[in-house]
Amino acid sequence: MTLIFGHRVCLHVAMVAMVNSSAEVDLLQLRNGPQENSNFCPVPESSVNVTLNYKQGSYPWTPYTQGVILASYFYGYVVAQIIGGQISDFVGAARLFGGATLLSSILSCFTPMISTLDATYTIALRTILGFIHGMHYPSAYTLIARWAPLQERSTHLSSCVIGTHFGVVMSMPLTGYLCEHGFGGGWPSAFYLLGCAGFVWFLLWVFLVFESPVKHPRINAKELDYIQKNTEIISKEKKNASVPWLQVACSAPVWAVTVAKFCGAWSFMCFQSKLPAYLDDVLHMPIQKNGFVNALLFGALCISIIISGKLSDCIRRKYRFTITTIRKSFETIALLGPALCMAAIPLVRCNANAVVALLTSAMALFGLCGGGDVSVIVDMTPDFAGKIFGISNAIASIPGILAPVLAGYLLEGNVGDVQQWLYIFYISVGMYLFGAAFFLLFGSAEVQPWGRYCGGNTRTLSVKEANLIFTVPVILGVDNNDLKKDTSTVEMTRL
Repeated sequence: MTLIFGHRVCLHVAMVAMVNSSAEVDLLQLRNGPQENSNFCPVPESSVNVTLNYKQGSYPWTPYTQGVILASYFYGYVVAQIIGGQISDFVGAARLFGGATLLSSILSCFTPMISTLDATYTIALRTILGFIHGMHYPSAYTLIARWAPLQERSTHLSSCVIGTHFGVVMSMPLTGYLCEHGFGGGWPSAFYLLGCAGFVWFLLWVFLVFESPVKHPRINAKELDYIQKNTEIISKEKKNASVPWLQVACSAPVWAVTVAKFCGAWSFMCFQSKLPAYLDDVLHMPIQKNGFVNALLFGALCISIIISGKLSDCIRRKYRFTITTIRKSFETIALLGPALCMAAIPLVRCNANAVVALLTSAMALFGLCGGGDVSVIVDMTPDFAGKIFGISNAIASIPGILAPVLAGYLLEGNVGDVQQWLYIFYISVGMYLFGAAFFLLFGSAEVQPWGRYCGGNTRTLSVKEANLIFTVPVILGVDNNDLKKDTSTVEMTRL
């Protein structure tokens, strides 16, 4: 996850160095802007020479074109989310995850060459990259469902998600540094380095990772027994079972988590793609410092997600709160906290330190979603988590298409205009508030009636029938392992 997000976001910082912003004209506007228009922040004297040094790109991409390029990633990503679960079941989750990462590494290495062509080719490459990355989450969720014990599920899922954010933390300052000091012209070296790292990772993945604990040739017997006792055994029939899509589509809790993901993703994806431009055009940060500030923000998010996932599991074990109460509490703070922070940004405007502090706080609070929506789908529907997550995440990925394009439209002809950026912040605040309210009203983390696979006609078991499943083997002196895995309640009753 760290690598694929590195492949995904290094372009966001590299684009600052790639685009020809006409340094001298831009610098003149920034120097004179404050006297003529209070919507522009003054350039610190310490940044003047640095600004001239790094604004020497050769790509004539306008803010709108940049927005389209960054959004094109999600054209393929959304489609892949819809079919990723089915492909994962057909190909194998481990094979799909490993193969997708290998292809991502190859495309990363080709990005500098493709970007020298017309912008259409870069858009096409990013679309393909998004489709490949869209296979990762469904296959990762499928693997976690097989490997993670129930009482450790939030911790495992949060660890998986944290890799995505650590990819941002790692790649953005690295890209900022390589833009000034890298080989091959500066910014291209970031794509080459991350691509080659993916090749090394793939070799390790092939050797170390297997589809399920049973198929792992080197697993400890004690560990295997522990995992099997605390996870669902997925039979072939269950694996191939069709998802009850009509019930899913009519489920308020599914829509609640989807809306919460959508609203949270709007601001997250907008700033993941446009924050380097904001720090550059509005606050006039040098590109290397730009990368480190991005790393600071997403580093706070990483730490928060890990803590929230572990904390929610701890609360679940030690206290008598329902799982729904825990998820709603974490998700509400994760959405309302950033909304308050972003609502305060207009009050500080050009105070770079205050803006960075507010954005860092917003990211840290948003990380509490590790105990909220990150785990809800697996809680609600353990047998269909991968496929349903794919659809939910596809809808939640739509902001990746809309947010950068809308930001580019608002900034077209207004590069560095603080007021235009405030509109982007206000939209994010509204999204956060709506998502929090919707999840509070309709959210649930309880296992849904359709959330588990039941062969044949589904119905609620009586107490007598449920007891028979456990007592018959004991009465007859039969080992549970000697019974057929698919023995139905009716067959057990007859026995």
